[in-house]
Amino acid sequence: MVKSREEAEALSAVDLGVVDALKALKLDADILRERLSSLEAVKADFDPAVFERVSADYRARLAELEAQADPLRQQARETYAQLRGVLAQITSAHEAVKLDRQEIELRHRLGEFDAGVYEERVKAIEKSLNERAAAHKQGEALRAHFLEVFASEDELMQFVPTPAPAAPAVPPPVEAIGPSSTQEMPMADEPPAAQTQILQVLKLPEPPRVPPPPGGAATVAAPAPAFGPNATMSLRTARLVPQNPEAGRTAVPLPPKPVMLGADAACDIRIGGPGVEPRHAQITVDSKGYTINDLGSKSGTRINAEAVQQRLLKHEDVIQIGMARFVFREG
Repeated sequence: MVKSREEAEALSAVDLGVVDALKALKLDADILRERLSSLEAVKADFDPAVFERVSADYRARLAELEAQADPLRQQARETYAQLRGVLAQITSAHEAVKLDRQEIELRHRLGEFDAGVYEERVKAIEKSLNERAAAHKQGEALRAHFLEVFASEDELMQFVPTPAPAAPAVPPPVEAIGPSSTQEMPMADEPPAAQTQILQVLKLPEPPRVPPPPGGAATVAAPAPAFGPNATMSLRTARLVPQNPEAGRTAVPLPPKPVMLGADAACDIRIGGPGVEPRHAQITVDSKGYTINDLGSKSGTRINAEAVQQRLLKHEDVIQIGMARFVFREG
């Protein structure tokens, strides 16, 4: 269980600087909107050219403020996601301590504890409950600050994935490199790492190495068809990259077989926290790519903040289950 001191430290680490910056921008934007509204009431008193000049100026300034606010809103959403995670931990810990309180009461009634031990333990539990209640109150006050600059919590929880990185430059073909070239060539005596990983998952033998010709480098023979001579299934590589502490710290490679996500210890990807079913969702793969299926969970599965039952995943899609967020990446 997370200690109350750690919860308090996590709440203290929530930076409201981005919220304050958004408040200042919102105040300026509200003033401009009010002036634009007032313009209509006096439009008939001024030359249309003057009216349009002032109106265009206000609209341009509003657009500039919106451009400044967009990256700040994204930072605020990320910080708010961290705050929600801490609040979920506090709530979970509070419920656990309440159960501890009942257990002490039951053991006392059964005669396991005398009055002195009982009072001492109850006192410690009450102290823990009060600390969690105070931390929850502090967290709710922080939540209110974020809601001052967003129209609703739904808007605050929207997540905009970062653009995919530019594709690396394609190296020149081997034939284009002459004997006098100084470019370092990759070693050819080992099969590609991604290919080896897929073959291990499928429990297939690695392709045999062909002895190198005189003066040449070793090459790898093409693997035999994995599913018979008429097989056309292409083997894709993909992974889930965690975006917050609830999703873990390490990227999870997706093998070419069904992957179960949920709170059950038997799941391929285990996710804890509130709102996660024992068997919450499943990712399958076929010739079209990786598809996620929600398994009838109560809280649902979200892709890019949209609740879905089934969705073919695309590169940089954001998957949210409970409080955990992953980015799906191929290649």
